[in-house]
Amino acid sequence: MKQIEFLFFRYYKSQCRLGNSDIAPFSAILIISFSIMLYYFSAFFYIITILPDIEINKTCFTTITFLFLFFLIILFYLLLVYKGKYKKIIKSHENELFNKFSVWPILIPLMGFILFNVGWILKMLQNQGRF
Repeated sequence: MKQIEFLFFRYYKSQCRLGNSDIAPFSAILIISFSIMLYYFSAFFYIITILPDIEINKTCFTTITFLFLFFLIILFYLLLVYKGKYKKIIKSHENELFNKFSVWPILIPLMGFILFNVGWILKMLQNQGRF
């Protein structure tokens, strides 16, 4: 939970610097949720690449994906924003980490993006018969 709070704090601060301070808590939640969704889709591509013979119901997959994203957003809202929890998180992290530079808030979405792209490229090569 500390890692999620740290990411939330960093994304919140970056949104405030961009001028989105009025929607910064929700934007931070969306960034974390979409980063997790990148890992979800990466896992999906790797599974269908390793096990190409499995049948996937598109309607079921789409429904599960939207429900997963919806519950992630709701979960992070309840854990981080509901009843002003984000103010306590920001206050605790501002004192500890205000001047420290951390590469993790940049690396987590970047690694998800790289894994996602490698996954679909491997699947494309498999469909072409080169992998």
